[in-house]
Amino acid sequence: MIPVAIYARVSTDQQGDSIDHQISLMKDYMHRMFSQEYAVADDLLYVDEGYSGYYTTILERPAMKRLLEDARAGKFRVVLFKEITRMGRDEEENLKIVRILEASGVRIKSHDGYDSERPESKLLFKISNFMAEVESERISSRVSAGFREKARTGKWPSSHVPFGYRRDPHTQHLVIDDVQAEAVRLAFQLYVHERLGTPAIAERLNAYGYRSARNNRFQQATVRKMLSNPVYTGDVVYGVKRTKLERVYDENQNLIKKSRKYIETGNPVIVRQAHPAIVERSLFDRTQELLCERSTKAGRPSNRVKYPLAGLLYCARCGAGMVTIQSTKSGQKTYRYRYYKCGQNHKYGSAACVHEPIPAEELEQAVFRLLINELAQAQALHPIHSRVKANSGELAHKYAAFEEERKKLLKKQRNIAAASDLLEPDELRDFLAGLKVRMDAAAQQMKTIQEQMRHTGQTENQVYTLEEILKARRVFEMPENHRILRALFQRLVKRVEVYDRNNVSTLYFHFHHIHE
Repeated sequence: MIPVAIYARVSTDQQGDSIDHQISLMKDYMHRMFSQEYAVADDLLYVDEGYSGYYTTILERPAMKRLLEDARAGKFRVVLFKEITRMGRDEEENLKIVRILEASGVRIKSHDGYDSERPESKLLFKISNFMAEVESERISSRVSAGFREKARTGKWPSSHVPFGYRRDPHTQHLVIDDVQAEAVRLAFQLYVHERLGTPAIAERLNAYGYRSARNNRFQQATVRKMLSNPVYTGDVVYGVKRTKLERVYDENQNLIKKSRKYIETGNPVIVRQAHPAIVERSLFDRTQELLCERSTKAGRPSNRVKYPLAGLLYCARCGAGMVTIQSTKSGQKTYRYRYYKCGQNHKYGSAACVHEPIPAEELEQAVFRLLINELAQAQALHPIHSRVKANSGELAHKYAAFEEERKKLLKKQRNIAAASDLLEPDELRDFLAGLKVRMDAAAQQMKTIQEQMRHTGQTENQVYTLEEILKARRVFEMPENHRILRALFQRLVKRVEVYDRNNVSTLYFHFHHIHE
């Protein structure tokens, strides 16, 4: 018997095309198109259920990964697909799958007419992928238009119902969930009237037994998102941001990761008083003022230059990475207090970890002293080289990936222009405009990476001697030189585990001594 494999996939967003239906269809197709010596065994059924081809790569789909491995091992001679373009929604990945299977000596057939043994199939493959992508764009545009129209009538358009509400199955409008709404009102009251921060509010909600819409403990980010959501005033706001797909490639330009990024649309749908409000509009407006005011005071927590130990610190109690925070004292707008804090404690409060915030300067000096003591054991004036690899190579790889992406978009632009007679003028214009936006974004990313590479080249090849490092003690007298201290720590310190402000429990280094 000649072994035949079947691959079936149902995405998270597909409807009416079950796995059983696809397999049954393929088996019937095999019986009609092949002689009796061809057969499908149970172990040659490859099924990926709930994996989107748009947002997952080959290696993120277990059955597809196993199918390609078994093809290389020669476990089957033919593989059947319902549609050749339904292997994924990415032309590059579809082509890669076909190449791997053909190189393994596997014949590819699909219910929509593809046969790898027919010469015209390569042309059919390219046309099918192109039309599938165009159709995907059309569907996306139509779905988005449908959701916007739904929002204009006051109905809740998203599949995700905000915490505090449930959706009426008949009217599609939001109605209040009384239990969850209590938590929402409490969060706004605590933030405005008791002036609690979002970490403290999350801790309070968790202590009272409230759980999020997905039955998880509240985090700081969850509370902040809640406090910023205008849905609680009774408004439907849709289309503030849209999804953009970003691809990551390896050094061989193979797609290794897809991720979603949200960008502003500039054209949201806003319907006032579409459903019952949970909080008064005046309270919501005051909340937004305080969020903006506190955000301005606190600055950007991710500003790592001001935190020399950022990325190196871990809580010795729970093992979580430590985050950076800063605050200002009442009446003092210029001086900001810097702290390092356990990530678990920051997200969930003391119920998750009792680690208290540690003043940044105090911890930095403690680590610096430990570092100096370690280095003092080395023979004076011997060069000390870091084992940390320079990151210019990583930046160059990112630049090459975006450059390749831009080239592919240019090629796609030319292909679409050549096939312009297949599209309506409005659709052609919209499709080309979308490609231009993606090409401009890639060009901007390349420009940013070039600047990063220039800056990296100025600093990454430094070699420190013990004498130079000892002189660096003076950085503590010059707070504006956090950049110098950060460069020192990043080169010589691998990991710091902190139990509390009085106890740096473990310090790992990654440097070695070069003897003359």
